[in-house]
Amino acid sequence: KYQFSGVPMTPQSSPSSSRDHVCLVCQDFASGYHYGVPSCVGCKTFFRRTIMKKQKYICQFEGNCPVDKSIRCACRYCRFEKCLSVGMDRNALQQSRDPIGYTKRTRRPKKEMKSTSSDGSSDEGANSTPPSVSPLQLSPPPISPTPCSITPLPVKSTRRCILQTLADREKSANDLRLSDYLPLRSLHEALCSKALLTDPMFMSQWGHPSEKHQIFDLRFVTQQDYHYWHERDWFLLTEYAKTFDVFEALDYQDKAELVRHAAITVPVLVQVWNSPDYGPDTIVFPDGSYFDKTPEPTRPAGLNRKKFQMLDLVLKPFRDLQLDAVEFAAFKAVTFLNPDADITLPARKLINNERVRITKQLYAYMATKDDMDTAIERFARLVLMGTSMSKMACESKEAVWIADFFENIGFSSFARQLFFGDEMEERIVHKL
Repeated sequence: KYQFSGVPMTPQSSPSSSRDHVCLVCQDFASGYHYGVPSCVGCKTFFRRTIMKKQKYICQFEGNCPVDKSIRCACRYCRFEKCLSVGMDRNALQQSRDPIGYTKRTRRPKKEMKSTSSDGSSDEGANSTPPSVSPLQLSPPPISPTPCSITPLPVKSTRRCILQTLADREKSANDLRLSDYLPLRSLHEALCSKALLTDPMFMSQWGHPSEKHQIFDLRFVTQQDYHYWHERDWFLLTEYAKTFDVFEALDYQDKAELVRHAAITVPVLVQVWNSPDYGPDTIVFPDGSYFDKTPEPTRPAGLNRKKFQMLDLVLKPFRDLQLDAVEFAAFKAVTFLNPDADITLPARKLINNERVRITKQLYAYMATKDDMDTAIERFARLVLMGTSMSKMACESKEAVWIADFFENIGFSSFARQLFFGDEMEERIVHKL
């Protein structure tokens, strides 16, 4: 038997000490054994109401949403599936002992009744306990059967939504990357024009793969291939940047510097992530052109070194970590939002705050996928990749400067503005 407040209770209905058990569904403190497993009051009530009311839920994502105490209301479908997977027994419900609705013993005061909606629903876990009644005697208020959407989730439950937004944004970026769309414009036009990735009409027209961006046969990359895919990825970088509210709040010079700082690292991540697996030392572009560790004597030595670093410092760790789409999207955002860029102090504070927010959510998400030790190891290995990528970016930018000085590579006007600055920035600096 279990003891609670000095009163002996049976395992079927009594809570054991919260120090000894956690809810197997959401990892909150368990109030006891309910329907066969340790669970909290919220998950017990949710399970009971779902069974008794024969509720049917729909997952808005892929049926694998995280369920923990801070986000357990986000997806009722996945929450109910987890209830079943941890062993909650629907046959353990008894009609006489598990009524739906409020009884005289648990009837809410009139003042509290007026504050709820007309259908009797309210937020789960709200404190509606009359002063004279013990909280242990009350069930939580009923849960609305409407599936949660991204917008109305509580603040504590926004992690999944923010990370999913980043993942959706990444999918749109890749759709545009595979399309035929590639405008000729200046850096200033690119950064100050309307965001394309968040324009539904534009994406419906252009967000479709081009026939020339399909892999039929592999061929070794040429200098023209490098130029083509770098231009596409730099164009996508400017569009990706404009999807962040914090980026749009910056002045032009800070925008240009932040994009310039990411001009090596973010395209590298995109090329590695989207490359099909043709071996541990091969990166394949969407048109079938590829590069590996084969020496390329016609390319500057510094750019050859960057190629080897991509394969050793990025491709191999990515394959080892087996990141999912949400983890990659969050890591790409953290890589892009780098306060080490040559930006003003107010801009640096804004960027750093957003970066910290996404980093914390990424860790929390990874912690829901694995046991704690595995999650900490994967997160640490992912974050430490940033150091290696920063070193690679510095060396690559030096190689770009040297290649431009000796005219080893014919940079486009857009690429020159991206790496070396444009007239608009020179005007701003001159005014200062």
